[in-house]
Amino acid sequence: MLSMKRLYLSLGALLFAGMASAQPPANYYQSAAGLSGTQLQTALYNKIKGHTVLSYTPGLWNAYKTTDKRPGTNYLWDIYSDIPGGTPPYQYTLGSGQCGSGANRENSCYNREHIWPQSKFSSNPPMVSDLWIVYPTDYYVNNQRSSMPYGKVGTASKTFMNGTKIGNNTYPGAPSGTCFEPIDSFKGDIARSYFYIATRYLGEGSSWSTWEMAVGSVIKPWAVQMLLEWNRLDPVSAKEVARNNAAFLLQKNRNPFIDSPQYAECIWGNSGNCRAAQSVATVSNPEEALQVFYDLNAGKIYLTADKPATAQLLDMQGRVLETLLPLTPESNRWELSINAWPRGMYLVRTQSQAGATLRRVVFP
Repeated sequence: MLSMKRLYLSLGALLFAGMASAQPPANYYQSAAGLSGTQLQTALYNKIKGHTVLSYTPGLWNAYKTTDKRPGTNYLWDIYSDIPGGTPPYQYTLGSGQCGSGANRENSCYNREHIWPQSKFSSNPPMVSDLWIVYPTDYYVNNQRSSMPYGKVGTASKTFMNGTKIGNNTYPGAPSGTCFEPIDSFKGDIARSYFYIATRYLGEGSSWSTWEMAVGSVIKPWAVQMLLEWNRLDPVSAKEVARNNAAFLLQKNRNPFIDSPQYAECIWGNSGNCRAAQSVATVSNPEEALQVFYDLNAGKIYLTADKPATAQLLDMQGRVLETLLPLTPESNRWELSINAWPRGMYLVRTQSQAGATLRRVVFP
């Protein structure tokens, strides 16, 4: 059992280590402190608007060499073909694998995918080359998606090599028709990019088209709910943090929903989720980021670690209350029932080869 003194020394050491990892500049979000709803979104808009605009060619091609580079390799991250934590069916070498057009199959080349279809804003700048709208992806899968909305596939009419699917959209409230569903490991990436788009172009989308997911730059209610779920269930990864930092060097603005994913709850979500998320203090090991997401409507807290780990719930005296089981055998994702324990503050400890991570969570 940890003594109180040892526990708080451990917390302090881990907090110091977490501060050493990449973060936004000091006071970057100071104008957003304590805000919620439209006021928060407006404050974030004023912070990230007017970014440095990259050229479509060669700006994006060059940018991907830093923003979407897999660590320690010269390969590309591809949200439509990669398998984080697993073996992807194929990989592209940055630069040499890029193309303007490719073959009618996967694994011919990669090109530039506008996750918010560029036809919806007439391919106009600065949207057409905004790094949070345009990702590098497999040419064929990109072409197959076309301008489909994202959604929850019921019956798949097509399944790609990494598990990405096309089929009928069964998400509650979504319009009938065909949708495109990425694998779970990239759903949060897409959700946080959509929240960025709706915020970066707040009030600027009057000339944009209405489509299944949005009116102008305003995300439709059914899509908001789906993206909030994706934001909770696929928390921020080390890949996204690295991309945010690299994109900041080029565009001079950040994606706030990667730096602080609770902003999504505070703008579009449950006010209780917002308060709970804001009360959580991050205490982390830079080698193993632990993310915490609330869904008070379901009475759940979801946690995700970057590396294979075991997880335990502790009280504030360091006593183990519960050993958590992963949601699936191969994942580093856990679920906690808020109703299983009295209201108050607890600790979650994960242990991996990289070391231990502690994070405070609040059962509101």
